[in-house]
Amino acid sequence: MTANANVHPEAHVNANDPGRSSSGTSSPGNSGTPAADIPVADIPAAVTTETHTSAETSSATTAAPPAPPAVTTYTPPSTEQLTRIASSNMLRLLRQTGLTQKEMAKKLGVAPASMTDYCKGRRLPNMEFFVALKEQFGISIDEFVTKDLTPSDTLAPPKAQVFDQQLLETYKKYCCSQFLYYFDTSKTKGRDIQAPRDSVLYGILYIYENPDSTEVPEFKCAAILGIDDRDEVSRLKSKLDKIKDPGKILEYISSNYESAAYYGDFTLSQLYGFVSISHANTDKALMIFHRVDNNKPEIIGGIGTINSVSKGREHVPVVQFIGMSKYPLSMSVEEIHYNLLLDYPSFEADQEMVDEMITNFKALYADPDGAICKGFSDYEKAIMVKSTLDKYVRTALTRNMFRYGKITGTTDDDQWYHAIKKTSIKNSQH
Repeated sequence: MTANANVHPEAHVNANDPGRSSSGTSSPGNSGTPAADIPVADIPAAVTTETHTSAETSSATTAAPPAPPAVTTYTPPSTEQLTRIASSNMLRLLRQTGLTQKEMAKKLGVAPASMTDYCKGRRLPNMEFFVALKEQFGISIDEFVTKDLTPSDTLAPPKAQVFDQQLLETYKKYCCSQFLYYFDTSKTKGRDIQAPRDSVLYGILYIYENPDSTEVPEFKCAAILGIDDRDEVSRLKSKLDKIKDPGKILEYISSNYESAAYYGDFTLSQLYGFVSISHANTDKALMIFHRVDNNKPEIIGGIGTINSVSKGREHVPVVQFIGMSKYPLSMSVEEIHYNLLLDYPSFEADQEMVDEMITNFKALYADPDGAICKGFSDYEKAIMVKSTLDKYVRTALTRNMFRYGKITGTTDDDQWYHAIKKTSIKNSQH
């Protein structure tokens, strides 16, 4: 068998063109002498990579021109799509802030009917709405109508509070002394039977701008808590209002009420006011109020919550409602007590309770033969009646007493505001 017996005919050297093989590949040799039939597999690689002639090189290396990039036609979202996304994000923002549609409309400066339309996707909000939304919550306008926002998008806290003129004016409206009203929590849990006149405590909250702050305004506060004499707290507030100077007020509080004095910071968020105070490293308290934004020259008060440590025999964490008023009130202690409760639990006896009570009374006192209650003394009958009443009262309290307290802006805050507005004594010496 010859050496090239297994080579495909197209792999042989073309006799008519010694420089090219039949397959168009370069063949070895520098002369025009015909080459012998050599299997391609036996040709050294170094030889097979010999340079082509210039014409061949130009033909082999010229690349085809690149294809032009595909042109994508942009299709803007429809008004219906933008409206749907804006509606979804508006509802999400309401849930995250806890605001009602009416409260949000007031905050953003739009009519309640317009807010309803935005939430229901009936129409797209106007530009003024989006500008207010960005100012109040820092939300990107284009993202609000183009993608479903997450809580971090809509409620991310600002890196630093920027004190524009409007915010600074709002802070300064809070800079004054205010009366505080709250409940005495020193009694053992479950055994507090104090009458309303004995259950209310008083205090003073003083908010001021820190005169030592340099770069940005800073607002501090001092509080005196635990005063049980209403006349005393009135005299104290009158005294503080006459001093005016923050440094001298703090000095007076420290000298005369050291055991009841708390010191801390006052800050405003987009929706709330926070009073964070502490007393000699033994107690801390956090008060939260709804932020008041209005065109009136002063803030006359508000109602919120306070979380602190109770005094008395049980030093335990406690949370309750706390009222605030700039002026003394003509309300009685009982009326203050009632307004601090916000809403009494409503209770209506159901028919099952009524029927059981009637049956028990008949058995104990109206059985003509005395067969059912025969052998029971009057004392034992009284115990049975008391047991039944305890059962009903316990059921009512369990079903109706609050498990937690919430201050709503549209009901509770308004109720307290109108109560103190009607009873504030502005031109008094306290």
